[in-house]
Amino acid sequence: MSEKKCQIQQLQESDIDQVIALDKNLGGSPRPEFFNKRLQAMSRSPETYISYVASIKGQVCGFLCAHVLKGEFGTHQPVAVIDALGVQPGEQGSGVGMMLMNALKDEAKKRGCGTLQTQANWHQQELLAYFSNAGFALAARNVLTRDTSPLALDEDDDIGLRPVRSLAESDLNSIRRIDKHITNEDRSDYLQQKVSEVISDSGIRVSMVAEQDGMVAGFIMARVDYGSFGRADSTAVVDTLGVGPEYKGSGIGSALMAQLMDNLASLQVENVRTEVEWENFDLNRFLASSGFRPAQELSLSCAL
Repeated sequence: MSEKKCQIQQLQESDIDQVIALDKNLGGSPRPEFFNKRLQAMSRSPETYISYVASIKGQVCGFLCAHVLKGEFGTHQPVAVIDALGVQPGEQGSGVGMMLMNALKDEAKKRGCGTLQTQANWHQQELLAYFSNAGFALAARNVLTRDTSPLALDEDDDIGLRPVRSLAESDLNSIRRIDKHITNEDRSDYLQQKVSEVISDSGIRVSMVAEQDGMVAGFIMARVDYGSFGRADSTAVVDTLGVGPEYKGSGIGSALMAQLMDNLASLQVENVRTEVEWENFDLNRFLASSGFRPAQELSLSCAL
């Protein structure tokens, strides 16, 4: 195929049925909820999303969706996270995928992004080769996962005595305070975006805060993810968590994680995953003690 025949344009509502059909053809399982929710989120916050389709004579032959985050992965610059990508089998290797990627890179730069991020299963050799050719490399982050079985706790652990409740928008200032103590950074924009997402964009709310002495002592922001990074099943994603320094070692983190697993299991969500900087040894140690293990996905990044 000549690239001149292919048109790259922003994803429109009129494209969504073709995108869902193409994605099903590629993955075997339909993900209409993921794409319809993305379209709704784009309508509410167009500055937060970048989505393109490639078409030939009006027929969609490829798509690429990314989510713009500020403060993610410990960087001050916005980051564009690719969470959906597909090219019609007959057009793979023809340049369509690179045209989509180049359009994303150009738009991400205009929005001030310094990096593209994504995940790919290490068994997907063709996809990994595509990302490598597009300038991606292995990132210094661990992708971790576990099932939603109950947290293994000591018999004398009294975490059940710590009040845990659903996160509310009014908790944002407390979350900012805790996060700043932990990171030594003001990530207000990132946290505001995450709170807005878990309250407005998530069909099922699973984010929580733990209280002690009437104060927010810790938080965990999570969401039930329907289909990002090519997954057809529902998986929970832990985006960020934190415990106030004055409560470190008191079991607040374990109380939040234990309640999250119970809630997810009751919703019949079988797995949960997260992504952590590899040098964040304290957090990696806590997640390991909570039953998380390395996933089959690799974390990839591309500097712009």
